[in-house]
Amino acid sequence: MEMFLPAILSDLLGRSVSFLVQRYLQQGSAEESVQQLHLALLRASVTVEEAEGRRITNQAMLRQLDVLREAMYGGHYMLDALTCGRGHAVADDAPAPCRLSSVLSRLNPAKRLCFGAADSAAEVRRVVDRLGCMIADMKEFVVFLKGYPRVCRQPYSAHLLLERSMFGRQKEMEQIIGFLLREGVAEGGVGVLPVVGPARVGKSTLVEHVCHDDRVRSHFSSILLMSGDDLEDEKLSDPGDHGLIKHHGRASHPHKASLVIVELGEDEVPDEGRWRRLRSSAFCKGGRSRIIVTSRSEAAQRLGTERALRLKVLSPEAYWHYFKTLAFGGANPEDHPRLVAIAMDICAEEKGSFIGGNIACSLLRANLDAGFWRSILRNMREYTEKHRHLFGKHPHDLLRKNRYVYLWRLARTSKVFVSYGCYQARPAQTDVPRVTLQEVLSGRPAPSGRFEALAWRSQIPPCYTYLMSCSVQTPVVPHVLARKKSSRLV
Repeated sequence: MEMFLPAILSDLLGRSVSFLVQRYLQQGSAEESVQQLHLALLRASVTVEEAEGRRITNQAMLRQLDVLREAMYGGHYMLDALTCGRGHAVADDAPAPCRLSSVLSRLNPAKRLCFGAADSAAEVRRVVDRLGCMIADMKEFVVFLKGYPRVCRQPYSAHLLLERSMFGRQKEMEQIIGFLLREGVAEGGVGVLPVVGPARVGKSTLVEHVCHDDRVRSHFSSILLMSGDDLEDEKLSDPGDHGLIKHHGRASHPHKASLVIVELGEDEVPDEGRWRRLRSSAFCKGGRSRIIVTSRSEAAQRLGTERALRLKVLSPEAYWHYFKTLAFGGANPEDHPRLVAIAMDICAEEKGSFIGGNIACSLLRANLDAGFWRSILRNMREYTEKHRHLFGKHPHDLLRKNRYVYLWRLARTSKVFVSYGCYQARPAQTDVPRVTLQEVLSGRPAPSGRFEALAWRSQIPPCYTYLMSCSVQTPVVPHVLARKKSSRLV
């Protein structure tokens, strides 16, 4: 026994020293990878910001820019999660390899396995190498970029610019403009492009920005907006008397051409007879006239002469970039790492909703306090879990279908606040409610009974105002029910 004991102790000491050295090297490798990622993102940001300040029309360049932008958003998401952590996932004092493994498993839902520290650092290095290769391949892109004119912008700060400009749809916008300005006569005389996607994903906003583009306004002599109700048989003889004229002027093209925007309801699709009469109406005469159809229904694709443009919710990485900019306003997120960690969890609860994101960010931006932000996160998680338990769906999915939901509030109260749906105010409506949804959520006194609340007023065209129908209910206490039942029995 005396002969084996020194050998065993020597072996254990050697293994311990080897483990500590390996752990130190892995942590140093992880920190070095994070620094390399930060530098790669700075290089990518320079190219993306310069390109977004130019009016690019080349479709290949737009696709290349979109790929680089998505990779940059993914890299920023990873960097924020590594440097600030996720509040519910990993403790603040956890070593870098542990934070790395946790973040990577969230970036890719397919990778729910437990990564080793070396594998995690290698994954970050792969992201850095991919960004480096993409930036190196942008040399020709940068050369051609100088040939495109600059876009005039007001000197807003970042969050004000995002509130007043369309985010994440530049490629789709140029795709629609390319369809509108394309020379030649479409099949059937009028080209039709369907734009389909879920509710409140940005279809009308995208088309409105297209209509405001100078190239489109100079190409078409008239731009008309129509709804599904305007497609009645007796109205199709002269659509201009019933739709909304968005533009009327002299087109630069020698042949007169018109653009018709048709906004259809959720399951509304016109029959072939009405659609044929619209395409042959006086407003759509001329081989260079175009029709854009926006709809939530997949069935609207059959109306098009072109392949439908499908709008989806922003990717988690792109939405995080949007959310973080609005949540911090003029403050620098790097000065508030704990708030960044909480904001990432709140952002994940929003599921890419523009309305929900703007409501949450307005609350967060007004009070940069970690306790206040944690309170919002805690209420939002309880709100989501309650609706998944009761209805089996996320509350945002219920709101998109105008189903009622139970609102969360920062102030503890015995009363229950119910929302019966979110809808757009009429364009000419002037009696917008003074009560805002932010005031209801923050716990300020709200009207009794049923009332309307202002959910969000968009600052970008078409500048929709979204209202929410709410009510305040007093829950029935169980012992009161028992007392009433016993009195009836007597």
